[in-house]
Amino acid sequence: MSSTDRPRVAFLGLGRMGAPMARHVARAGYDLAVWNRTRSKAESFAQEIAQQGPEQSVQVADTPAEAARGRQVVVLMLADPTAVREVMSGSSGVLSAAEPGTLVIDSSTIGPTVTRELAAEASGRGLRYVDAPVYGTVGPATEGVLEVYGSGEREDFERARPFFDQWGDPAKVRYLGPVGAGSAAKLVRNLILGVSIAATGEALRLSGVLGLPDDLRNDLIETSQLGSSYPRIREIVETGRTKPAAFEMVLLLKDLDLCLREADELGLTQAVREACRRVVAAGHGDEDARALAVRMAEGV
Repeated sequence: MSSTDRPRVAFLGLGRMGAPMARHVARAGYDLAVWNRTRSKAESFAQEIAQQGPEQSVQVADTPAEAARGRQVVVLMLADPTAVREVMSGSSGVLSAAEPGTLVIDSSTIGPTVTRELAAEASGRGLRYVDAPVYGTVGPATEGVLEVYGSGEREDFERARPFFDQWGDPAKVRYLGPVGAGSAAKLVRNLILGVSIAATGEALRLSGVLGLPDDLRNDLIETSQLGSSYPRIREIVETGRTKPAAFEMVLLLKDLDLCLREADELGLTQAVREACRRVVAAGHGDEDARALAVRMAEGV
């Protein structure tokens, strides 16, 4: 594929998840521009790709607008609704530069309400918008086996499908319906994750208070409904290693906040959110989210 016929893509956000996703795009031969709030990360990414061969080059943009200008597809993988709003609607944002017909793929986790608002803004500028958050951590992102929850117009989803198939296991790439459905599904998944981690934390604490031996405690949890998520928590319990984080606790807190913005009658989620907030306030926000169970067991 020559440089003249490769689709032109912008990828905005090169964090723990964004960087491996963008690598898949670069390796697939797209003409790629990248932007990151910390420019040095974008420069390092471009250098890494350039080392893979003369056909592999990445342009580093100073602003989201510069990255989006003249591109056919713009991908966002950012931390929270505030960041996405700024990158989309700010004075040097995507909407100020992207041409009508540009496909925006937002894989950030920002909740369905904000997603629908941004999709309406994009549509008002003649852009196409697909809401496509991903479920999984850095390992699956690197391997290209994430779950992808896509929503928007079906024709736009199909246009975005080649990217989803790079990032995700094709069997787990789902079209869920109108824009916002993907973000809704992602929040439900992360609510279940957060509540499961907290339930494991309370099981660990009760086991300690009651003096259960570690092997019995582990067997009880591993053979319970919490068993599928326990191996990583058990590893943290046994090694004390909470970093590097595959999914930071502060991001879990953000997602629990989003759940409660969408539906306030979620008493269990409120309790988990308060536990997570307390642990983050104690200085553990950059630890792996599953360390919440360990900190709760410690009484933090």
